[in-house]
Amino acid sequence: MQTGPSFGWKHALALLAIAAVASVAFASVFVYYPGSVTAYYQAPPVVWAAGDNTNATDIGGQTIEVNVGPNATELTVSVHPTYEYTYYKNITIINNTDTANGYYIAIRVTQAANISSIAGAEVKLILSNATSTEVIDLSVTGTSTWYYLPAGSHVNVDIEYYLPSGVKLPNSIVFSIQLIYSPTNTEAPPATV
Repeated sequence: MQTGPSFGWKHALALLAIAAVASVAFASVFVYYPGSVTAYYQAPPVVWAAGDNTNATDIGGQTIEVNVGPNATELTVSVHPTYEYTYYKNITIINNTDTANGYYIAIRVTQAANISSIAGAEVKLILSNATSTEVIDLSVTGTSTWYYLPAGSHVNVDIEYYLPSGVKLPNSIVFSIQLIYSPTNTEAPPATV
């Protein structure tokens, strides 16, 4: 005969049930499968390049400054527009160096031109070749439609400013873009990179 509390199989089963419920409520299961990825470097087939008016004379004796990065995958431009329409023609090009494959290109405006306080002002990027033109509003963020760049071809890049007379202009008008390219145009590029 036992004298004191008994700890039998019913109690053990009850504690096991409580532990099982607690483990489901407070634990997650993670399963890991192995895999590997090998990346092989590919020279960029679509690149920035100098246009006919790269580093040409700008208004007021300034220079249309166009700097292409060391791998031709970066671009910086400085221009000096004035009131009314200022059109910078062929200051750079987007070049498809791949002579066997065409690519689809898009321009993403990641930082809109800071002209919202200037009523009626416009800043546009114009992509053009002999057969088509794409106009991109640089005053709003977003991604353009796809523009086809055939094998071994290029597209001219122009910038147009409209700054109405009589308004106070900022010291500088800044915008940022990304050149996006893909061998297909079946889906939109990811929103963030």
